[in-house]
Amino acid sequence: RVRARCRPLFSHSASLVVSSGVAEVIVLVGGRQVIGMNQRSLTVVTCFNPQNSKWYPLASLPFYDREFFSVVSAGDNIYLSGGTESGVILADVWCYMSLLDNWNLVSRMTIPRCRHNSLVHDGKLYTIAGLGLAGSLDHVERYDTITNQWETVSPLPKPVHSAAATVCGGKIYVFGGVNEAGRSAGVLQSFEPLTSTWSFIESPMIDNKYAPAVTLNGFIYILGGPYARATTIYDPERGNIKAGPNMNHSRQFCSAAILDGKIYATGGLVSSEGPALGNMETFDPGTNAWTLLQGMPCPLFRHGCVTIKKYIQSS
Repeated sequence: RVRARCRPLFSHSASLVVSSGVAEVIVLVGGRQVIGMNQRSLTVVTCFNPQNSKWYPLASLPFYDREFFSVVSAGDNIYLSGGTESGVILADVWCYMSLLDNWNLVSRMTIPRCRHNSLVHDGKLYTIAGLGLAGSLDHVERYDTITNQWETVSPLPKPVHSAAATVCGGKIYVFGGVNEAGRSAGVLQSFEPLTSTWSFIESPMIDNKYAPAVTLNGFIYILGGPYARATTIYDPERGNIKAGPNMNHSRQFCSAAILDGKIYATGGLVSSEGPALGNMETFDPGTNAWTLLQGMPCPLFRHGCVTIKKYIQSS
């Protein structure tokens, strides 16, 4: 088995250690790398400290050749769920313990899934929709990090995979994706946890897949997608969807996170044929503009991107 490599923007002498310094960092988890005409899965996990603009290595993923998983942070730990490995859809869930810098298996999901979404609401980890053994899923379940138990909650009205999902104002929102017929699902589905009920609206303006969603200042931002530099902004209070400023690059299968009141979009494919991007860019709502940032350790796509607090060297 072969590990794909990233160029060394960091050295192990700069590894994260428990010290007097703590910073909120952006963590890139696994993903895919294009090498010539081939693709390889990455086991590398790295983090970016915006305070000094340096990258640091974290504990690598404990498996090979896994893709189409979902990654989310809960507190300062990271959870990686599902995905496929050698064509098999998985229910495994791994937890990265920030203080220990290692990965451990926790309770499996109740069903295997890939191309799904995961998010955290009220301290619970939700895994939503995706592809299962019999096709697109409407299945939703949530995980209690204290009891290490999963429970099934109300299903989606419309089964989808490869959607965009986020939490805003105490509700869960799932945008678009791919429906059971293999076409773009022009639907916005929202979940009210207090009543455990879903509602949905269908609109031709909701046409996204392979694109992440993040929440900032009460607005939901959907980033990129097939051949797209687009930023789509949804206002849950007013129910309005509008176009925001374009990113500097088209980003399909990119990933994104919020840090210090800004959106960071990382990696992705320029088109379905590539190339993969080895950079990231940030959106500042104050200037309403995207700014291209320095390179990542390597070009990648279909990766996880989250923020956690991590102890680092003060030097």
